[in-house]
Amino acid sequence: MKSVWGCVLLGALLSQVAALRCYSCDGDGSCQEIEDCGEQQGWCRTTVLTMIARSEVSKRIQKGCDVEGKPNNSISFFSHGQIVMLAEEQCATDLCNQGVPDALSSFPSTSSLDCLSCSSSDHSCSGPSLTRIRCLDPREQCVDITAISMPEEFPQDERRIKGCGQISQCQEPLGFHNQDSFYLLQCCNSTLCNNDAHDYEESPLPLNGVTCYACEGNSGHGCAPEHVTAVQCQGPMTHCMEAVGSHERTGPGAMLKGCATPAWCDAPYTSVYKRLAGVQAQCCRGNFCNSGMQAGALPRSQAGHGFAARPALLCSAALLAMLVLLPTSS
Repeated sequence: MKSVWGCVLLGALLSQVAALRCYSCDGDGSCQEIEDCGEQQGWCRTTVLTMIARSEVSKRIQKGCDVEGKPNNSISFFSHGQIVMLAEEQCATDLCNQGVPDALSSFPSTSSLDCLSCSSSDHSCSGPSLTRIRCLDPREQCVDITAISMPEEFPQDERRIKGCGQISQCQEPLGFHNQDSFYLLQCCNSTLCNNDAHDYEESPLPLNGVTCYACEGNSGHGCAPEHVTAVQCQGPMTHCMEAVGSHERTGPGAMLKGCATPAWCDAPYTSVYKRLAGVQAQCCRGNFCNSGMQAGALPRSQAGHGFAARPALLCSAALLAMLVLLPTSS
């Protein structure tokens, strides 16, 4: 009997330490290598970058392990005279990332929606005129994405993208900012509606009267009490937010505080942009109300939304591949 229980206990221990395995590659060839995922990497990822220049089509595929909480996504836009299409899929079982999402699967377009398109990498977003792009999928919307952060996080030439895409929970503006970062994702459903020409770096949005605590880091550095600052909230970021999760480089206890739109509080974009796994976040209304986080954790009674693995729907985190895939593959 003891030996039976010993086998049961051993099996339970082995099941807890067994790591997720994913196919892994970077290029245009077959993906036969297998990667053992780290402790904080609960999903397998496949990202496809397709570039169309006149009659030539090139494709780059990345597969590997990733943090939890990111939605599937797709986006298309013009950059350097080419159509750039990004498609990403996530899954959560062993070797589930075998297939390849096809950004051209709905080509020719069945949509009648035209959107403005540009990329800050070729400075077309700051020019006097923007390009029109026809959305490939009737589920796509016109999108306008601004992502400004510290230089060591993302390349500074990828701050603005306009085009077609699928972004989850984008019925209202999705935004977050603190002293280090500014993110704003906007979607609309009418022809050429993504025509906002505001330069959010040169001309910040008007203050809305709310003040929140702001920090990025952990309880020992970045978000230690002496490092937490005050930030005056801008535009639609009318709530104070605090979140805690595990960063792929620094481990558990990573913290984030700042101003957020109500829609951001319920969306997975803290995981997307800050590369945090197992995120718990809460938002509140009122000056300096985001003070509940202590020693890298939210109090049990205050822990709000948990961003874990979500159903695999064709929704977008936009800029995810542009801000995460491209810097690591260059």
